[in-house]
Amino acid sequence: MVEVNSIKEIYKGHFQVILDYPSPSDLGKILSKDYKYVWCISHEENRTNWSDYDYFMFGKRLEGVFVQARNIKMELILETDEFIELIPFINQTIKIIQTNVIPPSYLDIERLSGKGKYDLLRDKIGYLFELEMPGAIDFAPIVSPSLSYLKSIIDKF
Repeated sequence: MVEVNSIKEIYKGHFQVILDYPSPSDLGKILSKDYKYVWCISHEENRTNWSDYDYFMFGKRLEGVFVQARNIKMELILETDEFIELIPFINQTIKIIQTNVIPPSYLDIERLSGKGKYDLLRDKIGYLFELEMPGAIDFAPIVSPSLSYLKSIIDKF
């Protein structure tokens, strides 16, 4: 059985809470305005129809040319205030990390796991949390090096 809304140390210096049935609309309670960026990992724009995108192709900006694209997979970083504006439109599973530092380009979080991943996040970008928020009602694990932050989240839920 999953133990929800309680703090567990998963690796030395990294703690986890499994939130009980949060929804994307709860992100406003989770995000800290004291942290500048939200890093969306493995974001997918799952559109079955072709849509115009003003985008770099092969590292070159094509002025005035709009690429037709669909099913785009990407990482993106937004300022926290800008991400908050998107919350009402989130209707899919998202995986985010909140930080004050733009991650270095060599940091490929999808290739990392375990204690080494969280130590790297703490040491290189001073992350506040990593969260996988389901698009449908389900459990949501949130990992943080900050016990006080996780205690504040439990109090909000």
